[in-house]
Amino acid sequence: MRKPTQSQIAKLKEAVEFFSPVIKRSLQNKSNEADTRIIINDLLEKVFGYDKYFEVTAEHMVKSTYVDYAIVIDGKAEILIEVKSMDSNLKQDHIRQTVNYAASEGVKWAILTNGCEWQLYRVIVDKQVDKELFLKFSLLDPEIIDYTDLYVLTKESLRKGLIDEYWDYKNALKPSVVLNVLLSQPVIDKLRREVSAASGYKVTSEEIVDILVSKVIRPEVIRKSSTAQRKIPKKVVAKPSQGIDIDRLTPMQCEILKILKEANTPVSLDRIKELLIEKGLGFKSLAGTFRGLSIRLGGEISCEDGSYSISDYLKNLLEEKTGVIE
Repeated sequence: MRKPTQSQIAKLKEAVEFFSPVIKRSLQNKSNEADTRIIINDLLEKVFGYDKYFEVTAEHMVKSTYVDYAIVIDGKAEILIEVKSMDSNLKQDHIRQTVNYAASEGVKWAILTNGCEWQLYRVIVDKQVDKELFLKFSLLDPEIIDYTDLYVLTKESLRKGLIDEYWDYKNALKPSVVLNVLLSQPVIDKLRREVSAASGYKVTSEEIVDILVSKVIRPEVIRKSSTAQRKIPKKVVAKPSQGIDIDRLTPMQCEILKILKEANTPVSLDRIKELLIEKGLGFKSLAGTFRGLSIRLGGEISCEDGSYSISDYLKNLLEEKTGVIE
């Protein structure tokens, strides 16, 4: 991905620093939409580098109606712009009509702005028209702006095709994309072999997935990934404690609950394995066993930092139902 040079960033920052006080004062004065357009006209010229007489078209006509602004390069509309008053809170609904206009004109980009806040949307036309918020930034504080994002909207970037290149770059490195690759079978198999070789313990693919989704990958990324959701069991909403079913447990589940019931502190997985081996119980993996217990017991069994424990309620319930784990 080609990025702006330090001199290009310095030039952008200098321009933003000049306009920032103007924007702040206009915001305090609650400038109306007409006044906001005057400022945006100057921003498009002085910050983003467009010729405001020949490359910034006001009231651009689309299908017998008008959009607020269009950036026109070599006679072709490249970006449509929807303007709101300086004190307006920007909402995605504000850009919907402009996105539809852009789709009908074959324009891939649409901007929603009130002069302070800028939102760049990618216009997507598949079976229906859609949009994706690609970039957003505020011109109120020059010190916290990502100037690579801002540079993408400049005339120089548009002419060089960097705006499309930046879109491809950002999409290639989306957490969901990387996660899908990380949880693909070839990668899981490679991790299983490498972890087994490094640790001397033969782990399973299931155990690798379990540790990735429970300890390594950020939960919010997993929630947004359909691939991750397919690879992990769906969370079962914990039933009220009185509805817990501890009948018909497997022998392995009984032994694990017995270990946890007798412990006063959380028990590590390694210690559980040692105790099971001492009892003469063989196993390849305990992942499925713990998953079954989690589904059956809900929040009454918990794991933190690789150590397991059960609630006092469950301990009392196991005491009451003599013979369940004896």
